Amino acid sequence: MILSDRQIETYRETLKRTKQWVVTNFPRLEAEADLQAHYKAPAFWAALGDMPMAGRHFRLIQERFLRKDGDFRMAENQKGFVKFQCTLKNQYIYPNGWLIAGLRKLGANDVARKGLEFILRFQDPESGGFYRGFDPEKKEILRDLMDSSSTSSAGMACIACGRMAEAERAGDFILKLLALQPEPDRYFFSCMAPDGSLHTDVFKSEDQWDPESRKQKCLSAESDAANELTWLIGKPNKFLSRLYAATGKEKYLDGARKCFAFFHRLEKNAWTNYASCKTLWAGAELYRLTGEKAFAETAIRILDYYCATQSESGTWVHKLWYKNESEQTLSWSADITLEYGAEMSDVLFDLCG
Repeated sequence: MILSDRQIETYRETLKRTKQWVVTNFPRLEAEADLQAHYKAPAFWAALGDMPMAGRHFRLIQERFLRKDGDFRMAENQKGFVKFQCTLKNQYIYPNGWLIAGLRKLGANDVARKGLEFILRFQDPESGGFYRGFDPEKKEILRDLMDSSSTSSAGMACIACGRMAEAERAGDFILKLLALQPEPDRYFFSCMAPDGSLHTDVFKSEDQWDPESRKQKCLSAESDAANELTWLIGKPNKFLSRLYAATGKEKYLDGARKCFAFFHRLEKNAWTNYASCKTLWAGAELYRLTGEKAFAETAIRILDYYCATQSESGTWVHKLWYKNESEQTLSWSADITLEYGAEMSDVLFDLCG
């Protein structure tokens, strides 16, 4: 077995503290109106197997956020992510993908199906990519750019709901995105225009809070990785891994390997960047699928750092955005804690199975 008993116990204790943070803070979460605090909850409770808590959170999501059109919004004309608008502008349907996949795990098939009908409207018929934006007031899709994170999140929702034709079209979009990279050892440009061209006009700003900055759209292997959004390569890595598991098609495994290799080109601080959690998640699944130790070693290295840096309360401070736990918003604390709990549970299964 690739993990020692001591490692397994450490990971289990981390998960216990993670769950305790969520349970302790659940009254505050129930009162939190922002969707950001809730969209990963179905995946979290499903992963931890706590069905009573899953039911409570499901009812909250259904009653507070589900709209008639199948979107999940905190108000009829407002998505949420009130204090984190920089990433929402680029990834409007990203949280919907998390919700739909998690709801499927809980057996809430009717709500998941309604949510999927909404996001399938965003899939481009030519490329298979998913558009990143939506105007909730006008109820119009913003057809300017498709991106890797939106497409991967929607693609994982398609897999969860058995819509494999749409999932494979999304996977083929990611493969095309990888093939278009002009300097694949230096940059990963994550967006594509409707005409099929790679969006490379991204170097006007380096501010990660700016939705139009380079960091929101392009991952650099030459910059300090402590300040990079490493999930830009991690989410498509996980999606392609899951798509390979679902289809057995080698092209998706080849694409996942390319994503994995790019992560290893990043500057050393990528290993201590909390945005690298999706590479952790992907690495463990790739190990289960291939048996190749390099995938497991990557996952374990990231996981060990996360376990060692969990706060005493049971959460993490996302240092891309905040300096300490008191400064971090509740919605962000919930976002990172719910995600890590869901992913760590999957990682343990993949590494121990």
